[in-house]
Amino acid sequence: MTEDRTSWFNADTFLKELRRISIFCGGFGSGKTEVAVNFTLRMREFGRKVSIADLDIVNLYFRSREVREQLRVRGVEVIVPAGALVDADLPIIVPEVKGAIEGRSSNDETRMTIEARSPKDDGRGTKEEETTSVVVLDLGGDPAGARVMASIAEGMRPEDYSSFFVLNSRRPFTATVDAAERMMTGISAAAGINVDRIVVNSHLVEETTPSVIEEGIELGEALAKKTGARIAFVAVQRAMLGRFDATKCGYPVMVLDRLMLKPWEPSNWIGKHRIVNGE
Repeated sequence: MTEDRTSWFNADTFLKELRRISIFCGGFGSGKTEVAVNFTLRMREFGRKVSIADLDIVNLYFRSREVREQLRVRGVEVIVPAGALVDADLPIIVPEVKGAIEGRSSNDETRMTIEARSPKDDGRGTKEEETTSVVVLDLGGDPAGARVMASIAEGMRPEDYSSFFVLNSRRPFTATVDAAERMMTGISAAAGINVDRIVVNSHLVEETTPSVIEEGIELGEALAKKTGARIAFVAVQRAMLGRFDATKCGYPVMVLDRLMLKPWEPSNWIGKHRIVNGE
């Protein structure tokens, strides 16, 4: 797979080793949904068929479903509750999620909907890529939010999925190695999955500096050494590329566009589409 320099750095091997299902988890405020949504779009940029399932039934803010229309126009299948239930404060997990995990498509008579790929989308992949859908699961934060995964994890084989713990060293419950280990092992136990990969996502939004990113990498390395996990990639905001040299990073770097925004915050551009207040 050819590296897209505008989206990834140092990532050829990582991308080739990806499994069909990618599960993103982390503590509240870690940025896991931002990372999951960006990862989904990056996979789509490679011409892959991609679906994302929003399994966050704990935090009603900054869920991947909030940018479902932007994902849909980019050709991503979005698994969310149908109709009026899409924004409901209800623990709704029904068959389409399991169907996506098992490689089955949704059907129109169920209570969930997979929003169709845009007919205008011109993404291309290989014949194999066009018939193999990548599934991204965005879990709720902390062990409490990840617990829903246990109900659908039983049928998953370890070789079917890659699980990513999104680590932000500037969050109070993951600021030290011991605290981060407790969070990661707690999520793994609650979700019933083996969480063995780390995504370094240390930032302070507009106040991020290269030293904050480097601090996160150091914490990620210490966590990897203590747990036996490994750093999968580092997420770096596009605005930081002029100050942080991604080409010299010792790990794959995914360029991150801020999409999960407060109503008053300016948006990023996604290709030809600019996101403004969810439109």
